Amino acid sequence: MVKSLRRTALLLGLLLVIAVPARAQWTWTPQTGRWVNMKRLPKETPELQIEHARSLLVAGYYKKALAETRKFTNFYGDSDLADENQFLRGEIRMAQGQQMDAAKEFQQVLSAYPDTHLYDAAIARQYEIGDSLYEAGQKKQRKRWAFYKKRPLKRAAEVYGMVVENQPFTAAAAEAQYKIGLSHYARKEYVNAAFEYQRVVEDYPGSDWVDEASYGLAMCYYKRTRPAAYDQGPSQRVIDAVDTFAIRFPNDERVAELKKKRGEMVERIARQRLQTARFYEKRRLFRSARIYYELIVEQFDGTQAAQTAQSWLDGRPADEPSARQQVIPIKAAS
Repeated sequence: MVKSLRRTALLLGLLLVIAVPARAQWTWTPQTGRWVNMKRLPKETPELQIEHARSLLVAGYYKKALAETRKFTNFYGDSDLADENQFLRGEIRMAQGQQMDAAKEFQQVLSAYPDTHLYDAAIARQYEIGDSLYEAGQKKQRKRWAFYKKRPLKRAAEVYGMVVENQPFTAAAAEAQYKIGLSHYARKEYVNAAFEYQRVVEDYPGSDWVDEASYGLAMCYYKRTRPAAYDQGPSQRVIDAVDTFAIRFPNDERVAELKKKRGEMVERIARQRLQTARFYEKRRLFRSARIYYELIVEQFDGTQAAQTAQSWLDGRPADEPSARQQVIPIKAAS
């Protein structure tokens, strides 16, 4: 009996020890007519609440700081400082290393508070995040093995897209638009990269990024070219892009490099024409073969294919002039 009473007393004591701290968190408020958990209440004013959350950020208590910004939203959501609270949420996410979430928090500043004095600062933060993600993606690309190698570059393109959407047709947007293409190019998504580069050329013709985008466009076409046995449309696009670049930016040091690639493309198209000529020759359709050999010599002067074609023509003098077919001329490499 005594042991039972002692056990009961000990149990009640433990319950009191547990209950007292829990009770201490709750206070009766006559204004609401109910018990209120004091830990869930914000500071007395919006200003104090933001400063409290910011102090937690500075001290490195990121989760607690984020919780305090939620308190602000719940209790002071209609305050004039709501935009600053939302901006602070983005800064906390950045400190946590959650860069994509941070970009979305700053986007919320821009969409919910379009007249905020923090508009430019929020865009600057997004740009900073985009650059950080791009650099992280580049580092991963240089590694032989890495999980989610292309994810940071994909996210960088998304964040740069936010910048373009928020400030269209500005200098910042022109650079961000170019970097969208750059991110796709680094992911080897050459079709998407070419599309984004073309937008720079068309939407921001007077920007400082047109030359970079034009160069990138030529490189995208070059990366998508295929051997002579396949369609040579991409090779022709390389030639056109290089010609455009050389005309617009004749003093650019990359012109020489691009002209070498242009020469490769001319040679490749010439080889395709040579394959066609040989196709007709093997089937003893010599008149059709002669037409193609003659066109190769005329349109691709200076190429190895033209030399081969000329040798064939020299060994087989024509009995009569060949009829010429209308074709789109290809400029020889310069």
